[in-house]
Amino acid sequence: MASQGSSLTSGFLPRPKCLGRASASKIQQQLKWAVYTCAFLFCLQALLERASAEPVLASSLGFCKTVPVLKGAPLHCCLPAPKRAPIRFKFPRIPRTLSGRPILRERKPAHVVQRDPEYVRKYNLAYARMKALPDTDPRSFLNQWRVHCSFCNEAFKQRKTPGPLGPETGVLLQVHYSWTFLPWHRIYLYYHERILASLINDPTFALPFWNWDNQLDQDAAMIPAMFLPNFGVPNAALFDEFRNPNHMPPKILHLGYNSKLEAEGKQNLTNQQIRYENLCVMYNQVTTKISARDFLGGPYVVGTDNSAASVNASAGEVPGESGGMENAHNVAHEWTGLINDPDHPDNEDMGNFIYAARDPIFYSHHSNVDRLWDVWKTIPDKVTKSGDRKRMDYTSRDFLDTEFTFFDENQDMVIVKVRDSLDSSKLGYKFTDVSKSDNLWIYYEPLPPHQSSKPCNSSNYPAAVPSGYNYIGKDPVSFKLDRRAPTSKDVREKGVKNVDQLQENVLLEKVKIPHSMYARFDVFINYPAANRQTHLYMSEYVGTFTHLPSGMVDMSKSVSESSSKSDDKFRTVTIRYCVNAALKRLGITHYNTDIVVTIVSKGARNSSPKTGFTFSNLKQDFQ
Repeated sequence: MASQGSSLTSGFLPRPKCLGRASASKIQQQLKWAVYTCAFLFCLQALLERASAEPVLASSLGFCKTVPVLKGAPLHCCLPAPKRAPIRFKFPRIPRTLSGRPILRERKPAHVVQRDPEYVRKYNLAYARMKALPDTDPRSFLNQWRVHCSFCNEAFKQRKTPGPLGPETGVLLQVHYSWTFLPWHRIYLYYHERILASLINDPTFALPFWNWDNQLDQDAAMIPAMFLPNFGVPNAALFDEFRNPNHMPPKILHLGYNSKLEAEGKQNLTNQQIRYENLCVMYNQVTTKISARDFLGGPYVVGTDNSAASVNASAGEVPGESGGMENAHNVAHEWTGLINDPDHPDNEDMGNFIYAARDPIFYSHHSNVDRLWDVWKTIPDKVTKSGDRKRMDYTSRDFLDTEFTFFDENQDMVIVKVRDSLDSSKLGYKFTDVSKSDNLWIYYEPLPPHQSSKPCNSSNYPAAVPSGYNYIGKDPVSFKLDRRAPTSKDVREKGVKNVDQLQENVLLEKVKIPHSMYARFDVFINYPAANRQTHLYMSEYVGTFTHLPSGMVDMSKSVSESSSKSDDKFRTVTIRYCVNAALKRLGITHYNTDIVVTIVSKGARNSSPKTGFTFSNLKQDFQ
């Protein structure tokens, strides 16, 4: 066969000229230098990337401060020291079928799985055993609460170098208001679930998810019955006394919820209207968020202080920036907690990040948030002009190498990077497919535009004052926004293929909000008549920002005094609203068409400039 091959080759290819030893050696030497050069350049590029990367590094070792609250003494949220040296994260070994398919734990909808008495008994038993563990055990329910209380309320400081014992920066750590929100909570739930499973010796155990975005099944958005008294199956360990008694079944979670209107007796929507608003909120907070920044939140690098009231832009500091998913999730927290109860000014448990993880429903709530991260990546692009942009997580080293510590089911402290959290299947779990209900909000079509929004004359409204003090009080406020066409520079900076793949945003920059305050801003385009009672299921509505009380640096005075000029009581955030889809519905096809942006505050602040929320600028942005 070899001789046949030689003869066939010789018939079609020219015979190569013989090379001398010197020529062959020279070519070999050149190839070797080429390989060395490429390797050197590759290593140099990697070193430069590493040198320029500034991921946030954090652990529960070292500095830990108490967390102030409105009522009572400051809370001790610090975690016990590990008994052994911290270890690096390793992906779990996932069992497989004979055909090689992975066998994943399945997280199921709470309103479905609560019909299984055996599951509820196991679920209750796991929490009963967790609550029975001593306070010195990092797996105890008390310490599981402390994990969230500390990492989410600035009890720790960022570190300068990798590892749980690296030197501290002096800047407080906050995992909300940025791209760390989703991955941190995913890892937190991953270990929480593994601890529960180990306590009942059932490696197949998985948390349920509270499917509150589901507007198809009648009871999906209600507080699941298995978390309430008189369930019929032992469930005492799943109960929490600090829940809003006005929101018990058959009430359904309202993503357009306004506690102020409810207290005034003015929030009187039918369940059908609530479901329409829920669909529209999910559509605007998830479907229209095509970029990682819009959905996950803004960058968070070492030195960034998301608890600060002021931002030093010249030093590279950026304000906190929540993504669409975090803003939607905040509403479920507020709605479940004791809002409007004067005896509970901290809105415990779910209504405040400090206390939220004391309620077992918190973990079911975040299981759904975790699921929605997976769903977001699969939603087709019906937003940009190109219609072909893929939804992706961040790929920067600052994001991927952000590092935290958690305790596992063996009481070991584990060092985990964000890059370890991006694929839930690699962590050994999956979610029951509820795409039929997801599709209701993914493909939601808001009501046609109001006639009054079409002839809106932007010249009748003032523009925001750049770098000035622009106020948002209890009365709606409208501003003219100048728009421009995207450029090749926008394309390069955002890493997309062309201008048609860009997402157009409206930006509220450097909004100053009291740490102790629940705030909500609904935004409308070309509808200055919008007010606190305007329905959200309309074409002009483009989204919501919500702020939950958390990370209070100085809470020595009551919430009624939160208008104090002391910067310790405020944080600064930037808010994004995605407007591509709304502009298309409103028939605004040219970038030279200016728009009117109306901000409706649904917080508890007054309209006086001395006590209103302030922001530094309103502008257009592309992602």
